[in-house]
Formats: sequence, structure tokens, C-alpha cells
Amino acid sequence: MLPERTHWPVYWADGMKIGRTHLVCHDNALHDSLRDLGGLLLNNLNYGLLPPTPGNASPLVLSCDGQELTLSVCRAITPGGARIELDAAQPALRLPLSDARDEWTRLGQSVGYAVVSVNPFEPQPYGQPDPDEVPLRYPFVMPAYRLSAVPESALAGALSAAYHVPVGRLTLANGVFSLSAEYLPPCRMVGVLPAMQQQYLSIGSRMGEIVSYATAIVVRVRTNARSGQANLLATTIGYLAEATIRTIADNLDSFQLRGSQESPVLVAEFGMRFARSLTLMIRSTPDREKEAMFNYFKNWCGISPVQFETAMQDVLDLEYNHADCQPLLAAIGRLCDVVIALYGKLSQLNYVEKDKDEFFVDRQDTPAPKPANKISFWGK
Repeated sequence: MLPERTHWPVYWADGMKIGRTHLVCHDNALHDSLRDLGGLLLNNLNYGLLPPTPGNASPLVLSCDGQELTLSVCRAITPGGARIELDAAQPALRLPLSDARDEWTRLGQSVGYAVVSVNPFEPQPYGQPDPDEVPLRYPFVMPAYRLSAVPESALAGALSAAYHVPVGRLTLANGVFSLSAEYLPPCRMVGVLPAMQQQYLSIGSRMGEIVSYATAIVVRVRTNARSGQANLLATTIGYLAEATIRTIADNLDSFQLRGSQESPVLVAEFGMRFARSLTLMIRSTPDREKEAMFNYFKNWCGISPVQFETAMQDVLDLEYNHADCQPLLAAIGRLCDVVIALYGKLSQLNYVEKDKDEFFVDRQDTPAPKPANKISFWGK
């Protein structure tokens, strides 16, 4: 959200009397111009936490003891382009939560967000005064920062504001506030926050594992086809694996090369493309072949059609919310886990439609029985 410019340069005229008001207006116009330039480069998908300062592991240090919220470190940029630069050398922002608890209880809310706001046009004295300077004064000013506990009912208005950034998810239970350990605050880039970086690496690793299994499935399908063991079920499973390989191959290099330097939306986009590709492939499969494939998954891989389709649909149904992207990234992780379990088992099977009460050898490397009365490898 890019706000309108509200402070303009002072018109200086020869002979005019210069007062404090003129200097403050000139200073505010400069701050507003810089903020506007920063905001022009931002959108609703790339604001938030910035890289930590050298020597620090994280750009955010937020804690809650149940009764008070404390923000010790925060390095971020708001959607409107205003900088937040709060480090350990400055006084921490503290918010007693008694008033917020009463307000949330009155509204019937139990979930909300810790939100930090900045006012660049309300300068606060800062720094160590020089004892030799007369009159004694603070040498610098910094923007005014404020910490708030915003209930979820006020989420849209608070988090889309130009001078606000959510930094934590709060839960109120039995009159005590707690911070969610799973919450991922908005980040300018994936690599700025260790927890976000871990999500990125985890999804990338899972995608690599999936494509390895999918490649093994395609090799097995084609090998069986050349040896005369091709069937409709194997062909359908091969199509699914090929769709998986194409989607991951088209996106994995960009994900690995640029992912940590891009907005988290790139991670979400990769996961959603993956889910969309699987969904469209399954929808384009004739009903009879799809039913046979799903029955095979259920009987021999332990993955039911509902479980598989729900995992895909959960990813597609969730909207990307930059202020709270953890639910979507978690859904992508669950889909990856389901596909890994499915493909890991499929990479060991031979894709023959048999019921489980029939004799079935599920691994190619298992030696065939030797009785003379056995008329075929799969028969009795």
C-alpha cells in the first residue's frame, strides 16, 4: 500500500524569517520523499523483515511472558516504504497486555497479531548527549515506534496499513497471551529469517526427493513396456510421474538459484504449480483409468484417493497472505510428504492390477518362486 505524499518542500524566499516550523517542514518533506521512493519499489508481496545486521542471526527478537510483549530487535520495511530500525542498543519496545486482554475478551477474540508501527514524522530524541555542548541536547532523532496487539477481527485494516508490519501471532488462552512458534512474519526475502530459510530448504529438499522417485517410476514403466509388461495402469502412473518431473524440472533451478533472495511468494508459487500440475493431470485422466490408479494407490501404497486429492486441494484453496504465509507453506509441506510416501512405494512396484488377496510380488528384485506347477510369475 503506497500512501499519498503529505509533506512538501518549503518554498524559500529572500528575506523571509526562518523559524523552527520551516525547518521541521523541510525535514518532514525529505523523510516523506525518501519513504515514497522506497514504497515505489514495494508491493504487497515483498515488504517486511530485512537482512540482519552483521553479527546478528535474526532481524527480529520478540518475546512474551504472558503479560507483557517485548520487541528488542526489528529490522524491517513497511508496505509504504518506512524503515524500522530497532536494535539492541536502543530501548526495547514494551507493551503491557492487560488492556489488550480486556479488549480481546470483549470482542470474543483469542487469536491476533503483534504489530509494530512507525511514524517517521514524529521524531524522538536519541543518542548520548555531549557533556561539553551547551545547551545539553540529544544529538539525533529517530522515528516513533509503537507496539500493538491487534485481534484477528481487525487483521485486514491493521496489516495492510502503510506504516505497520506484523511481527508475531498471539494466542489468548485462560487470560494469558503466548506467541506462536510456527508463525512466519512477512519478509523482504526468504533468506533474512532463519525459520523462513528452513522452510525454503525443507521444501526444496522434498521436491528433490520427489523428482528422484518420479524418475525411478518412469524408468520402471518404460523398462516394463519394452519387456512386454506394459498395461494401462502402468501407463497412467507413468503419465503422473512425467507430469511431476516436468513441473519440478521447470521450476527447481530458479527455486534453488534465486529462492533465498526472493520474496516467500516464490516458494508458494513453486508449491502451487506442483499441486496444479498433479491436479490437472488427474482431471485429464479418464474415469476408469483414474479409478484403477487410485485403487492401486490405496491397496498397495496406503494412500487413499481422499488423502491424495485433499493434500493437493488444500494447497490450491489457500490464498497466499504475505503477512502470514505459514499456513500455505505448511500445506505444501504436507502435500510433499504425501507424494514422497506414494512415489517412494511406487518406485518399488510393478503396476499390475491385482487385489491384495491374490499372490503379488511387489519388488522386481524379489526372486520368483520355483515350484513346477506355477504357470506364470503373477499366477498361482
